[in-house]
Amino acid sequence: MTRTGGPSPAEHHLGDRLAALVDGELGHDARERVLAHLATCPRCKAEADAQRQLKAFFARAASPPPSEGLLARLHNLPATALEGDDDRAGRAG
Repeated sequence: MTRTGGPSPAEHHLGDRLAALVDGELGHDARERVLAHLATCPRCKAEADAQRQLKAFFARAASPPPSEGLLARLHNLPATALEGDDDRAGRAG
């Protein structure tokens, strides 16, 4: 979440570790260090909270349904066309 005018405090202090924390990608020791920093840096904590909210928003957002045209084309495909794709994938190489 870079703002105009340079890196955010979290990016300056934590770099990619903040996104890794929000995504659950940090090991135990690294996670503890980042959480300790967030406990003492309100600006970085606010950035972490904002990233968590944004991630939660996108997780709740539904994927758009397939278009009617796509569904019609899939419905009209012959069954052998789909089986042929599987056969070719097995022979690739």
